[in-house]
Amino acid sequence: MNKKLINYSQCWEDPSILLEALSICENDCVISITSGGDNTIALLLAKPNKIVSVDLDDAQNYLLELKIAAAKSLAYTEYIEFLGVKESERRTILFRKIHHLLSKEADLWWSHHISLLKIGVINCGRFERFTAWFARYILPIVHSKKTILKFLSINDIDEQKKFYRDQWDSKRWRLLFGLASSRLVLKRFARQYSMFTYNKIKTVAVIYRKRLERNLNSVLAKNNFFLHYSLMGRYGEELPLYLQEKEYLHLKEKDLGSILSINTIDLSTYLKSQPANTFSKFNLSDIFEALSPSENDVVWEEIIRTAKNGAVVVYWNNLVKRLYPIQLSAYIKNNEEKAAVLQEKDRVFFYDSFHINTIIK
Repeated sequence: MNKKLINYSQCWEDPSILLEALSICENDCVISITSGGDNTIALLLAKPNKIVSVDLDDAQNYLLELKIAAAKSLAYTEYIEFLGVKESERRTILFRKIHHLLSKEADLWWSHHISLLKIGVINCGRFERFTAWFARYILPIVHSKKTILKFLSINDIDEQKKFYRDQWDSKRWRLLFGLASSRLVLKRFARQYSMFTYNKIKTVAVIYRKRLERNLNSVLAKNNFFLHYSLMGRYGEELPLYLQEKEYLHLKEKDLGSILSINTIDLSTYLKSQPANTFSKFNLSDIFEALSPSENDVVWEEIIRTAKNGAVVVYWNNLVKRLYPIQLSAYIKNNEEKAAVLQEKDRVFFYDSFHINTIIK
C-alpha cells in the first residue's frame, strides 16, 4: 500500500471561476484532476452526465471518497465537524459511521492513518499543515489578531488596498512572508517535490508577494475563504461550495453510482485508454507544472484526440509556464479575454495565469 500521506487536503483552485469557465451541462462528460477532491465535488454538483476523477496519488482519491462518504452518512453538523470546519474530539467515532461506504482500499488506508482524521480531514494535507504552521507561529510575529481580523473584515477594495499598504505591508511582513514562501521552505515543507522539477525560479517569494498584492486589488479578503484559511488556519463564515449546507444536501441525495468514476492513474495513460471524442469538459488544475515539455505535448495530443468538438479545457499556471504545443494550435482556440476576466475574480492569489481553451475539430 502507498504509505505517502495527503499532499493537498483541499483544492487550491477557485471553484467559482472553474464552474463559470466550464459551464457544465447535463450532457457533459467531464474529466477532473482529483487533488483535494473539492472541485470534483463542485463539478458533480453542477449535474453533468458523467465525471471521471483522476489522480496519480491513491491517497488523494481516498480523500475524495471520504468526503463523499461523510456527506452520505453524517448529519450536516457532524459532516462539518468530521471534516475539520469545527473543533471535535470524536472524529474517530464519526469515522465508524462512514467507513462502510468506502472502497476496501480507501477504508484500509484511512484505518491506518487515524491520526490524520483526528486533526480534521481538510487540515491533514502537507500543504494545509504548512499553512496552519504559518498562521499559528509566523503571522502572529508580524500582526496581532486584531489587525488580522480587521484586514479580513474590510468591505471596500480601495480601503483594503490602503490598509494593506499602510498597516500590513511592513518590513517584518516582507521578511517573514519571504521566508515562509521561499523556494527552499516550500519545497521542503509545503509542496510536492515534482512541482519544482521544471521550476528553476529563485525569487519565488518575491513573485508570490507581488501576486498577493495584485489579487488584493480586485478581490476582497473578507469574501475569500482561501485567504481566511491561510491567515487564520481555519475557515470563517464563508465556506467552500461542498461544505455549504445547501450543497451538502444535494450531495447527500445524489446517486453517484453511474455518474462518478475515480481512477488512480496518470492523466496521459488514462486518456490513452479512452476512445476518441469522449470528453466535453476538462478540469486540469495545474498539472502541467510537473510535466516536462515532451510530456506536456503528449498530454495535449491525447486531450485533442479524446475531446469532443467544442470541448473546453481549463487549467492554471503557477511557476512553470506551460501552453499547448504550437503544432496543435489549429485544433485549439484560446479564450484569453474570458480567462483574464475570470482571473480578476480568482480568490487564490498564487497563480500566474488562468487558461480556457476550446477544442476545434
